[in-house]
Amino acid sequence: MPPTSCRALVKDYCSNCTFAGVHFIADDTKHWSERWLWFLLVVLCWYGSALLIIAAWDAFVLSPISFGVETTYTEWNTKMPAVAVCEIVQDKQYKQKIYDVSDSIWTPDHLLDLEDALEDITYFRGSCHTLVDVCYNTKEPDYQCPMSNYSYYANLVRCECPQLLKQCSYNGKLFPCCEYFQPIDTEIGRCYIINSIQTKEPNPYPMVSNLTNKRGVLRFEVMLGAMIYTLGEDEVPTITTLQSSTLKLQLGHIFKRHVAVKNIENDPLVTETTPEQRACFFHHENEKGLYPHYSYSACTVLCRKKAQLDICQCNDHFMLGTSEAERCNISGMACLNANSNNLTTLKPRWATRPGMVCDCTPSCTETEITVIKDVQTSGSHNSKKAIVHVILARMSTERFKRNVVRSRLDLVVSLGGTTGLFLGASLLSFVEFIVYFTVRFTSNILIEQRKNQNVKPKHKRAVRF
Repeated sequence: MPPTSCRALVKDYCSNCTFAGVHFIADDTKHWSERWLWFLLVVLCWYGSALLIIAAWDAFVLSPISFGVETTYTEWNTKMPAVAVCEIVQDKQYKQKIYDVSDSIWTPDHLLDLEDALEDITYFRGSCHTLVDVCYNTKEPDYQCPMSNYSYYANLVRCECPQLLKQCSYNGKLFPCCEYFQPIDTEIGRCYIINSIQTKEPNPYPMVSNLTNKRGVLRFEVMLGAMIYTLGEDEVPTITTLQSSTLKLQLGHIFKRHVAVKNIENDPLVTETTPEQRACFFHHENEKGLYPHYSYSACTVLCRKKAQLDICQCNDHFMLGTSEAERCNISGMACLNANSNNLTTLKPRWATRPGMVCDCTPSCTETEITVIKDVQTSGSHNSKKAIVHVILARMSTERFKRNVVRSRLDLVVSLGGTTGLFLGASLLSFVEFIVYFTVRFTSNILIEQRKNQNVKPKHKRAVRF
């Protein structure tokens, strides 16, 4: 008769289950001391198995990635880094564009301070002291002060690519500058960048160095005061870009920047891990991003946008993804200027100094660019251009490698080995446990009920006398 009570079912399961040692506990033919010994051994084995399973799970969740340097292969293709050119405040002798625009939008007798205010607007980098002093702090501001619509004024002064870049070449081969130096909107205004994936229609120029083509020299001429940025292909120029990645140009000089590049290679299994496990984001993991692809610098721009909204309830005129209604007027610019120390620097969460806390994670494919040296030489004194050479100092002989040392398959193998060693069990043993106390228990009850229905009481016939 199949067991229907819970106690009988448990005893029946222990007598027939495939977990090692359990059937000895339920064996009534054994002495009680032997059965208690087997009970103690089974509990210890289950306890040891649980400890190893927890350790394997913690290792899988917390440290599944190994990050190191690979030097066993030297035939890599080394790409020239992305190079951005951003117009900056010019020396007094080159401010003719500011003067011309000022004369065109204001009367000839306008305040000279308005020209400095226009300069603050055009090259805004988090602070605008003259604009605030002239147009906000003054009790009776000049009626010609720009009070809003600052992107309009900035566009009147900022130059287009043909006015900024000339004579571009790679390894002596000329190419059209403005076809490959593409416009990119940044929090410091419009820049022009080559070899970037963050532009609207990426069009990288083939700049690859390897054993066949060892030389790598990018040359171009800049016609206005500018700052150049040497970045990874997914990075963008920002207010907080490291100074080592920037180079301020002066007209009439020749600049040579020698750089070395280290890339990061990712094991294909890295994509199966979570961002928390690998401590980085891939390009497509770009939820609510301001740029097409995720990168650390793109994340800081989004962080600054949110901080500006939180503190001043508006964004500056260069901030990406901002509607006209969200852009600051003069009072908003005064607020940004007053909080510039908190909005233009980054700090860790534990720091007490002024700054902005951004929990931005690095990109999984970021490039380490090391500036070997910068060489500046004087050109012609009457020259109104700066000549720039970005030189790949050497081919890469090592790269960073991110490997998965504990994949999902490794976790399954570890769990299976542990349960097999300590419990003598397989996956079917656990399935058996579930089935025994669900399907088998229900089946036994139904069989018992059916037998009871089939047994009918016999009626005695009446005897006639």
